[in-house]
Amino acid sequence: MHHDTSTVKKHFILIVVLIVSFVGSGFAQNRTTASGVLKDITGTVWEIPEEGDSIGMSIPGANIRLLRAGDSALVKGMSADPNGKFLFPGIKQDNYILAVSFLGYTTSYTQVSSERFRGSRNIDLGKIILKESAIALAGVTIEGQAPEVVVKEDTLEYNPTAFKVQEGAVVEDLLKRLPGVEVEADGKITSAGKEVKRVFVNGKEFFGNDPKMATKNLTVDIIDKVQVVEKKSDQSILTGVDDGETETIINLTIKKNMNKGWMGNVTAGAGTLVDNRTDENPRYNAQTMLNKFSENSQMTFIVNANNLNNQGFTDGGNTVRTNSGRGGGNGITNSNSFGFNISTIVNEKLKIGGDVRYNYAEEFAMRNSFRTNLLIDSVSYRKSLSEDQSYSHNANFNAKIEYKPDSMLTLVFSPQLSYNNSSSHDISLQETLAGDSTQVNRSDAQTSMRSDGLVLGGELTATRRFARKGRRLSLRLNGNLNHSTGNGTNISVSEFFLQQDRSKSLNQESETSSNSNSYSFRASYVEPLRENMTLQVYYDLRKNGTRNLRETFDYNPADGTYSLLNTDYSKSLDNNFVNQTIGLSLNAIYPKYNYNIGVNIVPSYTQSTSFIKNGASEGVDSTLNRIPGRRVVNYSPQVNFTYRFDRQTNLRFTYRGNTRQPSVSQLDPTPNNTNPLNIRSGNPDLLPSYSNNMSLRFNTSQRETQRSLTMSADYSFTLNEIINYTSYEAETGIQYTAPVNENGSWTASGDLMFNTPIGSSKRFKFSTTTRLNYNNRIGYTTVKKQSQRNISGTLGASENVGLSYTKSWFYGQLRANVRYSNTTNSLEGKENQRNTNFGITYNTQLTLPWSVGINSDVNYRATRGLSTGYNKDEVIWNAGLSKQFLKGNRATLRLQWTDILQQRLSISRNITANYIEDSEYNALTSYVLVSFSYRFNNMKGSSRNRSRGEVQDRPQREDAQDGQSGWREGGQRGEGGGGGRFR
Repeated sequence: MHHDTSTVKKHFILIVVLIVSFVGSGFAQNRTTASGVLKDITGTVWEIPEEGDSIGMSIPGANIRLLRAGDSALVKGMSADPNGKFLFPGIKQDNYILAVSFLGYTTSYTQVSSERFRGSRNIDLGKIILKESAIALAGVTIEGQAPEVVVKEDTLEYNPTAFKVQEGAVVEDLLKRLPGVEVEADGKITSAGKEVKRVFVNGKEFFGNDPKMATKNLTVDIIDKVQVVEKKSDQSILTGVDDGETETIINLTIKKNMNKGWMGNVTAGAGTLVDNRTDENPRYNAQTMLNKFSENSQMTFIVNANNLNNQGFTDGGNTVRTNSGRGGGNGITNSNSFGFNISTIVNEKLKIGGDVRYNYAEEFAMRNSFRTNLLIDSVSYRKSLSEDQSYSHNANFNAKIEYKPDSMLTLVFSPQLSYNNSSSHDISLQETLAGDSTQVNRSDAQTSMRSDGLVLGGELTATRRFARKGRRLSLRLNGNLNHSTGNGTNISVSEFFLQQDRSKSLNQESETSSNSNSYSFRASYVEPLRENMTLQVYYDLRKNGTRNLRETFDYNPADGTYSLLNTDYSKSLDNNFVNQTIGLSLNAIYPKYNYNIGVNIVPSYTQSTSFIKNGASEGVDSTLNRIPGRRVVNYSPQVNFTYRFDRQTNLRFTYRGNTRQPSVSQLDPTPNNTNPLNIRSGNPDLLPSYSNNMSLRFNTSQRETQRSLTMSADYSFTLNEIINYTSYEAETGIQYTAPVNENGSWTASGDLMFNTPIGSSKRFKFSTTTRLNYNNRIGYTTVKKQSQRNISGTLGASENVGLSYTKSWFYGQLRANVRYSNTTNSLEGKENQRNTNFGITYNTQLTLPWSVGINSDVNYRATRGLSTGYNKDEVIWNAGLSKQFLKGNRATLRLQWTDILQQRLSISRNITANYIEDSEYNALTSYVLVSFSYRFNNMKGSSRNRSRGEVQDRPQREDAQDGQSGWREGGQRGEGGGGGRFR
């Protein structure tokens, strides 16, 4: 091989200079050790994942350089050990600068003055904190593959670029492709079996407890990372002590180049049902979203209107429905909503955030169900048909104001207000058959309900820090007022063919009113015992008072009004509940592990009275039942332990005990005669239940190979669990259901999620999610006209396997899943129940020349083990064609065709200890929709990336002058916007 002579000379001169430099440095070192004051300089390199988080992680392998202050000459250099520690022995007295750097973080500079050498001890610099580096995107691109999933201590971080979706797709479309995440038909999100009830954007709350406002409205093109986070409780954040209480949230980080300025999009579309035999209205969709993101604030305005079953909001929870058992996502829904969300840092002392939401929805559902009553000495079946039409208005306001008058005091005030107005009308037909097909009963009913609800609440917290590090006092006060009224009618005819004298007709009007107030107070004091250990003492008081009034009047044919008070259906209830928690916990934080060990004493008190409003004026005793106060005391330990094997692997164990108060409907003894063949009532003697929950989590992620593994195991058992006691009249077929307390229920589950690329190019990615669970449930079933206790055990297993392939112009993902369930019973003669669900999904995205895109997804689902007529297969094929145009491809014209094969079904199974019920609803059938979208923004550097898929921008590091590599690991910590503290 030929070498240029000048090049060889340059290399030779460079080598000589380096040798002379090192030799000179060595002589200088020898001279400094010969005389003068010598000290050891030590410290530990740490990073803090989130602002305000007291639990950081050490950084092994960080680059440590000791520089002379006068000329920045290198004195010594080394790498931090596996625990992030470093030691420079025998350093001569002088002025120095300690420079600490690591890939993905800004360089830290610490002054070490000559005066520090005059002490009697060596120089310990303590924790050197590194912060995530800022990134400026350059025009240079590189070839690389972003990992699908990165596992951190309490976070699963998904990279949207690894899951290509069509232009204009919303976050929910992306979530459906993520391994370990499931999205149900009604938009409910679960991860590892836990429901996600809140979505954050850049670490800040986004429309409070309404995740759909983000998942159904925010578009994927602005999202940098999707993080599924086990968020600590607000109390843990305020006190700095991990109490083990977490909730699963999703945090969406916005792309850095979209964090400064305005951006938004407008979409409008119209179409028609493919098979429009009933001459239904045309399908339509209209949506507008406007965002402004900056370092100190974010604002979002959303408007959504459609009749495509796309509820871009979550029901506020006050809507009263007369039909029972209808799940979300079934039927046909027309919805209109708008929302405004803001979060801003006014100044160093004041932060303000909040949102306003309004939505209107019309829902129409048809239901056909078949129930098998699980009896031993006899068999019965129930068939039912129903139609429900409902309307609802919901308005909500939430805010959060955080004020810090000084560095020692933090005040947070969170008010909330919501209003609901709704109405519904239900028509139902129901009949019960004996095992020989003998008709036992039949019922025709028409019910209606109008209701109004108002909720007003607020929470105030105050946290005071003290001069001694770690000492804190925290106070929290919460109050809520809830008022609702309702007016309904019930017109029904019930026939009992085996006992004709029991047949009856009802024509009733009911007026209901519910008033409840609740408040809670919590005080917590944290005392540091030593540098890494604190002791927490806390007291929590919760009190709820509820008055439910119900008056039911029969139709009076004499004057044509509802004026005859029916005392059998006019029972009202007063209930008071008080719960206290006295706790003590020890908390310790170390580089490799941390733990929290404590014990709680939980006394509770319940008292209730049932009565008839204005009963004395009607000649009856107004007080029906006064239950003296009942006191229950529970004791429970709490344990939280986290061990960090390294930066990428950790193990966490948690145990918690929780008390749950019976709901008002569970305590209310008033019979609910909406369904005359299934009479439900409450039980004022119910005790609060107490659940014990244990979980074990193991996470590991290999950033170099882009492999990740998450394993978890959960176990829980409940004392005084509230279950339904059901009795059955064989002669009439009427079921009477009321809640009771029982012991013996428990559940156990295990989850495993594994992701890995295949091949050196990492274009293929494989994922698997496995779940095993077992539920031991207590129930009652009728044997020889008597209800007997039955223990049912349900074993469930599911497997979801995914394989994807990515290129710059093509993305394809194949996912297959199977779910198996087997239920056994302790009572002899009660048959086991098995059912299996199969599913295969393939979705693909093609990016063609001339900015043309094609997307398609095919979903096959099959069910076995259901009742006759419900074991159906379906293949749902959706496809779309899009064309982008105008400057910067800001405009998109799209053609969508859903359910091309017209096979959509809406079938579900509900299994209890007493029955198995299969249901089928009406569904939105195949439709074609043409839509136009326009995206706009005024952000600098927000033009479209030059590439798609595997082509990534090369980041330039602020600390490039340090001579380190400027490359950032794709998808690793710090890439993308937002973080922040989850509050």
